[in-house]
Formats: sequence, structure tokens, C-alpha cells
Amino acid sequence: MMAKTFGNLFPRICSLENLYEAARKARKRKTRQECVERFELHRERFLRQLRDELASGTWRPSGYRTFRIYDPRERLISAAPYRDRVVHHALCNVIQPLVERRFVADTFSCRKGKGTGAARERCRLYTNRYPYVLKCDIRKFFQSVDHDALMAKLARTIRCRPTLQLCSAVVESSCDDEVPPVTFPGDTARALAGKRRGLPIGNLTSQIWGNLYLDRIDHLVKETWRAPGYARYTDDFLIWGTDKTDLWTIRERIAEELIDERLLLHDRKTRVLQCSEGVPFLGFRFFPGRAPRVLGEAKRRFEKRTRRQVSRWDRSDTQAQEIRTSIAGWCAFARYGNVRGLFTGYRARGFGLTG
Repeated sequence: MMAKTFGNLFPRICSLENLYEAARKARKRKTRQECVERFELHRERFLRQLRDELASGTWRPSGYRTFRIYDPRERLISAAPYRDRVVHHALCNVIQPLVERRFVADTFSCRKGKGTGAARERCRLYTNRYPYVLKCDIRKFFQSVDHDALMAKLARTIRCRPTLQLCSAVVESSCDDEVPPVTFPGDTARALAGKRRGLPIGNLTSQIWGNLYLDRIDHLVKETWRAPGYARYTDDFLIWGTDKTDLWTIRERIAEELIDERLLLHDRKTRVLQCSEGVPFLGFRFFPGRAPRVLGEAKRRFEKRTRRQVSRWDRSDTQAQEIRTSIAGWCAFARYGNVRGLFTGYRARGFGLTG
């Protein structure tokens, strides 16, 4: 059965109504940033300029601001200018609901009504139900996404040429040269030299396109190999079952299928576990029949960050509130698990939190 395709999308993307909604989403929780304040001062004029550039085909992505983060591991983040982020939201407002029609119910990243909370609940459910789990992780996923393969996947859903051209402009605006290219069967030196790959970590579009890129694997796991339990959050996915041998077989099949997507499993992080020993997923370790526990590395990162904030505290009320907000945010995350004793310790440090 052929997947349904959608045309005549570009007028909706370029409409002022959609651009206003895109600007509202782009500024969410960022209203104090200088670039957002400048844009908001002349919002109507800037949005009309964007509409005209998009409609005429003259809009081009600006350069990214790149920086490294080291929490929880070293990653290169590419931040698009605010004006470009408005375009990303305008594009995703229209294409995301159409692309998601293809998705299985068990992929949770960047989807309305799903997210980390629903993914953790799915993990809790299946860890209680099955004795074994295959934990998979893809090596350098966002940095390895092949541009040609991604555009081919988008073209299976979108038959609107201007929309595909806009998608291509965003995709091609970033190319990751930090990760050495991997040679796959059938590659020639000339073809490999011309390969462009990588999606910027930080773009809304990257999250959605990352889901699409692995959609074929989702359907194989669920519909062809009939895995008893499944959950995927971006490139971190779990497959539950009753037989270890079956899970190892699925692991080998996934590795073979990922070669067609020009991706590789991370050997060290891909393994079959006994659920009774704990299943690490999205910051927690899940156990059958009891509350999950916050991973030790997550606690260490939080405590290190808090100590750094406190050491720089100038005793001002503003900074104190920022520290309280940071701690409260982490406690809201940690309340999902069995960490009551931690809250007592944090309250004892004098930040006025309630457990």
C-alpha cells in the first residue's frame, strides 16, 4: 500500500497566519533574549519580509552559532538565528502532522501528546511485563543522517516542490565534518566525497526529521519482526521480549537494516539486559514492580551544576531565584522516581524548596 502524499502545502507555510503562530512558538520561554526582543519590536514588518522572501524563493538560511556542551556528554550544538527559527516553526506547523501519520505509536520524541513522560510510562509498563530488553543506541545519529536519503523520505510524503525546496535549503544549511565519514558497501571514493550528512543538534526540524529517518526501522520492529514491546526516543530505543536469543536476532537484523540508512549501532551501548537488573532510559533506571531511580550520572550532573551556581551567587535575590528555579525544575523531573531522600538534602541547603 502506497503512503499518502500531500501537495499544495507552500501557500499554507507562507501565510501570515502561520508565520504569526510560528513566531509565537519560537519565542516561547525566550522572551528575554535580545534577538527576540528586537524581532518583537517590529514583528509585523519582519514577518511580512519573511513571507515575501519565502513566497519569492529568495529566503536562505543564515549561518549557525555553534558551541559545545558537556552535560551529559560533549556535543556540538548549532543554534540558528531567531529569524530562521521562525521559518523552521512555520515549516513544521504544516508538515509535521502529515509526516507523523506514518509513525508508529511507540516513537515519542517531539510529538504532541507524547514526549519523555509518555516514553517513561511505556518503559515502566513493559519492564514490568517482560523479563528481557534489547537496548539500542545509534552511533553519532544526528551527525550521520544522509541528506539525500532524508530528502527521499520527505518526498514520499510531500509532493509540493516549493516545500521540498525549502526543506532542502534547511537540510543543506548544515553539514557535519567533525565525524569522519564511514564507508558502506558499494561506496566509491567519488561518491563518498560528494556525500553530505548531518543535522544540527538544536533545530526543531532535526528532531522531526530524525523521527522520520528511523520510521522504516520502527515499522520493521513492530510489524515485520513482531517485537512484543517497543519504545523509541530519538535514537535511543528499547525492545522487550521473553527470549534473549530472539532479541539478539533482532539486534543483528537492525544492524543490517541500518546499513541501508548509512547508520551504525553503537556496539558498547547496544546490549540485551535482564529487566530485573534495571533498564536505563531517559535519566532513570526502571525495575519490575517498583519505582524507577534517577541514574547516578544525572544526580552527579545536577549537584555539580548546583554547586557551581551557588559558588557564583552574589547574594542577590535575582540569582537566588534562578538557583531555586533550577533546583525546582530538577526536582520536578526527579519526582517521577524514588528520590524522596534527595529532596530533604536539597531543602537543607537553604533554598526554600518543598518536597
